[in-house]
Amino acid sequence: MKVQFDKIDNLNATLELELERTDYEPSYREELKKYKSQAAMKGFRKGKTPMSFIEKMYGKSILADKINRTLQEKLYSYLKDEEIDILGDPLPNENQEQIDFDVKQLGNYTFKFDLGLSPELEIQGVENAEYTKHLIVVADSMIDEEVKAYQKRFGNSVDTEAIIEENDLIKIEAEEKGSGGVLANGWATDFTVSVSSLTDEIKETVLKCKKGDSLEFDIFNLEKDKTEEHVRKYLLQLPEEESDREVGNDFTGKIAEVKRLEPAEINQELFDKVYGKDVIKSNDEMRDKIKQNIEGFYAKQSTSLMYRDVMQNLIAKNDMELPEAFLKRWLKATNENVEDEKIEEEYTSFEDNLKWTLIKSKLSKKFGVEVQPEELRAHLTEKVMQYFQGYGSGIDQSYISEMVNRMAEDKTQVQNAYNEIEADKLFGEIEKIITVKENNVSMDEFKSMVEEANNQYNQKN
Repeated sequence: MKVQFDKIDNLNATLELELERTDYEPSYREELKKYKSQAAMKGFRKGKTPMSFIEKMYGKSILADKINRTLQEKLYSYLKDEEIDILGDPLPNENQEQIDFDVKQLGNYTFKFDLGLSPELEIQGVENAEYTKHLIVVADSMIDEEVKAYQKRFGNSVDTEAIIEENDLIKIEAEEKGSGGVLANGWATDFTVSVSSLTDEIKETVLKCKKGDSLEFDIFNLEKDKTEEHVRKYLLQLPEEESDREVGNDFTGKIAEVKRLEPAEINQELFDKVYGKDVIKSNDEMRDKIKQNIEGFYAKQSTSLMYRDVMQNLIAKNDMELPEAFLKRWLKATNENVEDEKIEEEYTSFEDNLKWTLIKSKLSKKFGVEVQPEELRAHLTEKVMQYFQGYGSGIDQSYISEMVNRMAEDKTQVQNAYNEIEADKLFGEIEKIITVKENNVSMDEFKSMVEEANNQYNQKN
């Protein structure tokens, strides 16, 4: 193999690689033998087909495949050995001649590639920088809402004869109605609906009723945003053999049952249901635990918001030139169905992401950030466990392990996990050498900051 590397400028280069016959012929001949041993062609016993037949039928495609594989191996091996950092992938030079592989005349083949080179970087603006981390002050009202949510979640549904309320469930015994009253051969049904799901007009009537009261309604407009198919299946409950039956809109019904959620009492039974037996033993302990959980949840969001500031600051302070023409050509080559206008439109966003990737890679090497296999598995396991939050310890651990194994075989899942772990470890190192000022804010103030940051990102991208 012969290689010629020509640097056009600091960001672009060409690489000419000549594959010699000895580079690919041994593997080509070996593959032909495999085909011969497995071939079962008419007129010949299996494995006895003449090599000339095999070469005539399959030789060209086998040769092209072996040359392509050898070319890729030699190309990337050279780039690695010579420590040439490239962006994207090598692209065939526009003056590359079309090669017709001739199995009868094996020879040397020359390939020319265009390369986009990674810029030289000396990262600025990391040390001695100052950032603000906004910490949410957990108001008593936030804790009250969580307590009520637990009471509702673990409450009991009880019968009531009081005036119906918004969150009640009501059972209605209904009959089809005509101009003269209930139809003799009309459809009869009973069903349970949530008062909150009713259309405004019927809800206004129901909220004045109680168990035993009667009302009239259009069954196809009883609940909000429900299709005719839903009404026929769940309210009318038409059997399959009568699924095409014509049923009128007008019904009269009696409220046969009213169910109301009775919130759980704040006592040891509730503490045990929420946190496990005897983990929490008082209302004050539960409120403290809720406060810690809220603070922990928003602390992660606050850290992420600060990390975004770090990222944007480093991109701004480390402006770099990239091989724009090459990268746009590479984007087109790797996204064949995307129009040129779309690539132009999204290039700025792509460029910023690429700049951050280069900065992150440089800093990871500087700080010695590495991602270990056990960290990847722990990260994937944590993601799986998040899917089963609320199921307690009843989930079979072998099932969880099986899901993790499947995720570990997915290259995209693994790469995403790697990127997340690497970023977290890198920001952890950066946080050791910057100044972090903590600023207490309310929930509303924090949400406004997140919304503003998202809007700025969306406008830029």
